[in-house]
Amino acid sequence: MNKLLRVLIVEDSEDDAELLAIELERGGYEIIHQRVDTKGDMESALKKSLPWDIVLADYSMPKFSAIAALNLLKEWELDLPFVIVSGKIGEDTAVAAMKAGAHDYLVKGKLARLIPAVERELREAVLREEYRAAQQRLRYLAFYDKLTNLPNRTLFIEHLNREIAYCREFKGSLVASESSNLLAVLLLSIDRFRSIKQSLGYQISEQLLTGVARRLEEYIQQENSNIIARVSEDEFAVLVNNIQDEGDILNRAENIYRQLIKPFKIGNSTVCSTVSIGIALNKHNQQQPEKLLQSADTAMQYAKVNFVKTSVLFDEKMQSNAVEKLQLESDLQQAINEKQLFLKYQPIVSLRTGKINCLEALVRWQHNSLGTISPDKFIPISEETGQIIALGQWVLSEACYQLVAWQKSFARDISLTMSINLSRIQIYHPELIPQIDCLLETLNLAGKDLKLEITESTLMENTTAVTKVLEKLKERDIKLCLDDFGTGYSSLSYLRYLPVDTVKIDRSFIGPEINSTNYDIIKAIVNLAHSLGLDVIAEGIETETQRDILKELGCEYGQGYLFAYPLNSGDVLATVSNNQ
Repeated sequence: MNKLLRVLIVEDSEDDAELLAIELERGGYEIIHQRVDTKGDMESALKKSLPWDIVLADYSMPKFSAIAALNLLKEWELDLPFVIVSGKIGEDTAVAAMKAGAHDYLVKGKLARLIPAVERELREAVLREEYRAAQQRLRYLAFYDKLTNLPNRTLFIEHLNREIAYCREFKGSLVASESSNLLAVLLLSIDRFRSIKQSLGYQISEQLLTGVARRLEEYIQQENSNIIARVSEDEFAVLVNNIQDEGDILNRAENIYRQLIKPFKIGNSTVCSTVSIGIALNKHNQQQPEKLLQSADTAMQYAKVNFVKTSVLFDEKMQSNAVEKLQLESDLQQAINEKQLFLKYQPIVSLRTGKINCLEALVRWQHNSLGTISPDKFIPISEETGQIIALGQWVLSEACYQLVAWQKSFARDISLTMSINLSRIQIYHPELIPQIDCLLETLNLAGKDLKLEITESTLMENTTAVTKVLEKLKERDIKLCLDDFGTGYSSLSYLRYLPVDTVKIDRSFIGPEINSTNYDIIKAIVNLAHSLGLDVIAEGIETETQRDILKELGCEYGQGYLFAYPLNSGDVLATVSNNQ
């Protein structure tokens, strides 16, 4: 069966065109062909839905030429095999034709090479098409996100770079005023993406990402000047042009936020999540793309950490805070490595007898240049960076060694327990139990002399996993305390199942005074704890009135400045001895 070949013949001679067709048919082709000899005729032929396989063209005609035909193909962005079939053609002319885009040339009347030339050029055309497809695929992989089909971070930066250059060249110096035409970068993060992926699986989480992408695309179609990209697993960037002022971009971000927090129906699941949005405005004509995206990221992280709804606009203070935080991370690691941290110990007393029965170990940091750094500042940093593991191991070891030293110095009738806080990250760390076992064995320390405190919020993150760890600690006769009770999600129903000994009422219910509402809450907590066989500690006691109310309600133990400030290790021995 003959091969079909669609040939566009650029030729002013009907006879020459017919000879070409006959020669191709002799070569085994079934020919569909059309002869044209003007630019208009060729344009009409190219407009037809029939795709042409090859162009055979005379070099020079009264109304047209091969060079003009080649130029027309370039205008139409067509890469068709193009073979010149002409009369005598000089070498210089042939070279010029090849440079213009012709693939081969033949002399009329000597068509023995026609079939081999056509077959070769058809094969070359296939290879060129495959090469273009491969190049397009490589470009797609390099510049687009496979899941959402959105531009990726690299292409977004390219777009942003061009927009900044345009602003710099044509709009002059950009000043934040009502008449300014600014551009902005919005960075959006899906707040609950990790939880959604862990609970519902990869397929649902990926469909959520594509759903977010489609909603963003709908939004930018309305705006008509924006660019969106997926820049990381759960983060999208939006480039917005023609911003009039800060209020304008905040309103636009609000609109995006409202679109994205609507529930997504995915299969049989309904998925909901808030988003954190950081905004950076290009207020200065020297701003770099990466810097602008970094500023948006800083603002987005601020929104996420501070639970800000809708969006946050970047300001320089955020950057300085981020730099300060990074420096603190570095300094904290050095402080841990070089043992620059130290412990203080705050007594926990019996409200009935006034005697000290326990000390809580509190980590402190005296920075070489910044002075005292609050634990409220460096503990979250250590948890975020993972430094809490090394820090927590040091606190546990230091407190246990100190307790054993005091026990050797106390009279035999003085019993003292050490209370140590565990972070949520320590609870899940596989080395926690082995470290405690090693300390108990090495120091010949009884488990009953330790009390470990965990926060209510830690418990609620993964009750089953935490309970397993607590049960292992109870096997070692270690006492367990639920810290900051009443400040997190309600865990009342869990208390009866948990292997805890004590609940600690958060200081927010105690000070500055115990009003009627807090009184009722404290009473309920104490009654609930006692009904479950647990004792109660109240922290933050600073006045005798607070102490008396708590004692009246049946709270067993108290902690606060009324009894003692956190003590240096050297002061504990005398304080405890004098208290007995």
